[in-house]
Amino acid sequence: MQLLDLHLDPRDQGRLSRMQFDDLCERFQRLGLPRAGERTHPDRALVAEARSQVEQAVIDDDFLADCMALELDLIESGRPRHGLTPFVVLPDLGIRCAFGYWSPGQTAGAHEHTAWTVTALCRNTLEVLTYNRAETYRTRQLVPKNRFQATAGRVGFIFEPSIHEPRNVSADWSLSLHITSPRDGEPAEDTIEPLDVLRPRRRPFAAGGPYAEVIAARRRQHCVHQLARVARGMPVRRARELIDRCFALGATKTRTLLARETPRLQPAFLAAPSIYRRTHRDLALSTRGDGDMMALDVATPNGPIEALAIDTAAGDALTFIARAHRFAADALPGDLSGDERMAIVTALEESGILTRERSHDDD
Repeated sequence: MQLLDLHLDPRDQGRLSRMQFDDLCERFQRLGLPRAGERTHPDRALVAEARSQVEQAVIDDDFLADCMALELDLIESGRPRHGLTPFVVLPDLGIRCAFGYWSPGQTAGAHEHTAWTVTALCRNTLEVLTYNRAETYRTRQLVPKNRFQATAGRVGFIFEPSIHEPRNVSADWSLSLHITSPRDGEPAEDTIEPLDVLRPRRRPFAAGGPYAEVIAARRRQHCVHQLARVARGMPVRRARELIDRCFALGATKTRTLLARETPRLQPAFLAAPSIYRRTHRDLALSTRGDGDMMALDVATPNGPIEALAIDTAAGDALTFIARAHRFAADALPGDLSGDERMAIVTALEESGILTRERSHDDD
């Protein structure tokens, strides 16, 4: 397949080994892709060229740092995250750019893209299963087609409606970049009846309320932690800024990781008071005995869920947390060491139930 000749202007010459996010946006603007609101799809050559441009960009840590800074803006805004929440939508084109975070063993499930997409793997690996779309619709069940391994730096694209299933089969987190048409998600023209096997999986507690805030907080923590891990190994000037922002936004686990490896952050880490509060003021917590253990339960729309269980010898700490809405970690009662107190609150922070209050030392 012959790709388009873009006739790059002089500003682009010499940037093939160094591309920033704005550079990619400018190139997309010149490609001739449909504008936002236009009821057309680009031809295959245009999408292939868009993929080529992303392939040049994603290997450049300057480009990735720009994307990460925009993602941190999104996280700091507190907007709810459901699936691929874009960190930016390109003006005029309506193209969405989003990061995908993949925990070990995670899969998005089989799903259909109905317009063009370009997907780049930024870190680690993913396994991608594809399905025969025509046969899947004919038989009303998933019909496998191909399986391949995507490694960091690999970029693929979808041009016409397709069904696939990415999954992380490794023991580490993976990070992907998704650039999608504003028309992706619209019903395909040849779709007669939706397939049950492709219906979106139910998102529990997505309607809002106290426990929905817990889930949102947990997702933000995971995102910040993985961005912090990536920033640590980036040999670019902007990495320092990204590390500082992750330190300020991160939970105790993330802050500990960064302070341990970044001496300049250690004074702020040691000076900041460990003050925690419930993620939502109306979040209901309760305790119960369970043999020689005591459990802390959190109320959800589907009934109580166990958040943490510890030996009854430390049960006073859970009783205190179930009653308090804001407290210092060292105020937990009982015969506990400082490390044991921090282990309790950190576990509840990672679950999303508690949120560490930011201090002036974080900024």
